Amino acid sequence: MKRLTGTLLIVAVGFIGCSTEGGGGLSERETSALLGSGLGAGLGAIIGHQTGHAGAGTAIGAGTGALAGALAGEGLRRTKENAKQEIRQEMMQQQYQAGAAPQYGASPQYAQPQVYQQAAPQQEVHTKYNPRTGQTFPERYQFDPTTGEQLKYIR
Repeated sequence: MKRLTGTLLIVAVGFIGCSTEGGGGLSERETSALLGSGLGAGLGAIIGHQTGHAGAGTAIGAGTGALAGALAGEGLRRTKENAKQEIRQEMMQQQYQAGAAPQYGASPQYAQPQVYQQAAPQQEVHTKYNPRTGQTFPERYQFDPTTGEQLKYIR
């Protein structure tokens, strides 16, 4: 039992050490799978010891725990991504309702044509344009709100 626990600890440290340096470590799914694997192995060892098959219980518990942990981690990642997407969409909607342009490229999936097609006031001078579509925009716009492409100055 002590040998198995030591082996699991070495494997866990190995997984943590294999994380990419540029990626910022393990993802939610990987972290949850690792945690689930450890908890499942421990629980499987306890149950397996009671039935006389500690090794088999540990192996089954580790596999089952890893799967359950990975599924829970993926659900957590998707929940976070959906929340971020909703926040981005709400911020863009508020910016366009206030009449301001975004300071970054807008993604077409966030586009809201009914807001973008409002007529600009006549006193605004259009000094930028989208080379692909030919549409012109005021100075304060850096990106085309409908396509997200960077605008160029009119020469």
